[in-house]
Amino acid sequence: MPLPYSASEIMDDLRGVQQRVLDALLPASAEQFNRGDATAWSAGDYLKHLLISVKPVARIMSQPGHALITSFGAADHPSRSYDQVEWDYQARLAEGARAEDFPNVLPQSYRFPEGVQDQQAHLIEAWRDANQRLIEAVGRWPEEELDRGQLPHPALGMVTMREMLFFTVIHNRLHAGDIERALGRG
Repeated sequence: MPLPYSASEIMDDLRGVQQRVLDALLPASAEQFNRGDATAWSAGDYLKHLLISVKPVARIMSQPGHALITSFGAADHPSRSYDQVEWDYQARLAEGARAEDFPNVLPQSYRFPEGVQDQQAHLIEAWRDANQRLIEAVGRWPEEELDRGQLPHPALGMVTMREMLFFTVIHNRLHAGDIERALGRG
């Protein structure tokens, strides 16, 4: 499978990983969805983590590129390739970076709206919605703006918007595999 670069390729990859996660989660029973412990996240925990990670990117992408530049300045480096972002992220993980170093992205940080009865259904629908908002937002950005805007990433430092989208695809793929394993399907 070719690596994404353009906005349309990134959108295709985001759709693909979204469907992969949904295909794993939709048939899961509540027991399977919530099976986890202090040493291993459940499929639901991974989904919460993905939601906490994707929603801010979707929100930022919903703003025009000039707003990002006003907030964080213009990028001072060209966008790295997908491979390079993945390599840099894997290097940070090898150095010991973990989600636990950033408490705001841990599953227990996810807050359900008041009145949610079926948490599993709510999380799956929230995942579908957050990804759809991100995909639609990516489609509104001109290609060159993806390389001009930058923002801070907790583990990778300042990244261009394109690099953040590459990271989002990489991160979603990584945790799609974790969800499949947590459900006994990977």
